[in-house]
Amino acid sequence: MSLTEATTKRDALSTVNGSDCDAAAVAKRRKNDETTTTTNVRALARRRCDVEVRLTQNSTAEKKRIREHVLDYFERKGSVEVFASNAIELERNDGKGEEEETMAFLRKNCEKITFYFDDRVEESVEKTPSLMFYEIDFRVHVHEINEDGAGEEREDDDEIATYKEYALPCREFSEYWDSLYFDDDTKSRLKNYAQTALEFGNLNVNASLVAFNRVVLLHGPPGTGKTTMCKGLAQKLAIQMLDTYSEPVLVEINAHSLFSKWFSESGKLVGKLFEKIQELTEDEDTFVFVLVDEVESLAAARKATGSEPSDAIRVVNALLTQLDALKEKKNAMVLTTSNVTEAIDVAFIDRADVKVYVGNPGHIARREIMMSWLIELARVGIIDRCPENYICVDPSGKLEKATEGLSGRALRKLPFLTFAGINRTIGDGPMKLEDFLEAVYEKATSEKREREKLVLPKK
Repeated sequence: MSLTEATTKRDALSTVNGSDCDAAAVAKRRKNDETTTTTNVRALARRRCDVEVRLTQNSTAEKKRIREHVLDYFERKGSVEVFASNAIELERNDGKGEEEETMAFLRKNCEKITFYFDDRVEESVEKTPSLMFYEIDFRVHVHEINEDGAGEEREDDDEIATYKEYALPCREFSEYWDSLYFDDDTKSRLKNYAQTALEFGNLNVNASLVAFNRVVLLHGPPGTGKTTMCKGLAQKLAIQMLDTYSEPVLVEINAHSLFSKWFSESGKLVGKLFEKIQELTEDEDTFVFVLVDEVESLAAARKATGSEPSDAIRVVNALLTQLDALKEKKNAMVLTTSNVTEAIDVAFIDRADVKVYVGNPGHIARREIMMSWLIELARVGIIDRCPENYICVDPSGKLEKATEGLSGRALRKLPFLTFAGINRTIGDGPMKLEDFLEAVYEKATSEKREREKLVLPKK
């Protein structure tokens, strides 16, 4: 029964039973019910928007004041265009009065303000190009960036570090998430999983009844951005959880360093490393992201090693044991990558909550990547101008065709290799956009020819 039907039935019963509710009272009650219904529907329809505010190094403003000014900016703006991500133009100086005071305050204290709409909502951007202030659920995350590099941990006198530890959010990872482009919803699916895993942990959901391990496996060919995505995801989650965990860290494990030159010692090294990670999780203000790149080095399939109790088997067993122990910690998440999934032990794969394939960029992603580096090259003056959109860049589609099959890493290298291969220097001034794009096409074509000449291993 709907609320309207229930209200009508209730009012009818009041009249039949001789209630002292007169017509005016009934009308007033109906109006209140309608107002409540409208308010509830509006509250349910509010679309989440995460606003990430990166403070300048010399800012002394309280975070509460920063949040107030950010919300004041959006309220004065009235409506906000709904894009996956957008940024406030801090250099804009066309406001007046209080609006300009707000912008001046933000310019003084903020290095960058980016906002992201929750793409779990099914409502399409085409249907809702913009939303009013009251239709948006703003979550403002104010943070300082950590300028320190990674701290390294070495085992005894080893020359190779067993792991690196980053205090998050850090400068090195600050642009990673936004630099990744995909044709599908890979990023949103991964972020939604991570947020759900964190929420289940914070609610103390019994993992024996509702199983989740907080283990992620990204797999696919080399150069597709798997490691970058893991680091970018850790950075984004760290920013959004600062109110709960004020000291988030990322521990990047060097898998190759854990194989000891002494027989049977590698499993012990894995155990000692995870003991240190367990110690980090003892601090309730710390959330620990554990990154294992090329996890097949540690989790090699045990059946491939034969029946001998080799060092590799001991490593796999130690890793699985430590993962089982770590899942009891709600302030830990394990992020792993692999280029060779068929080499990974099935027991590890079974422990991964999500297995996400990250392939070479499709045509939409390639367009976004190319537009991003054209904007950057125009900004620094290497090319004379930036095109308005990709259609202006490649009206015939030949550049899109020439870059098909290239990895994201190869595509990011393309402008550098193009400029390095032509007979000109930076001192010659900006290169015409049309000439540069033609040179990019020729370089992309030659790169694909060179790759085809490589002798690839037989599967």
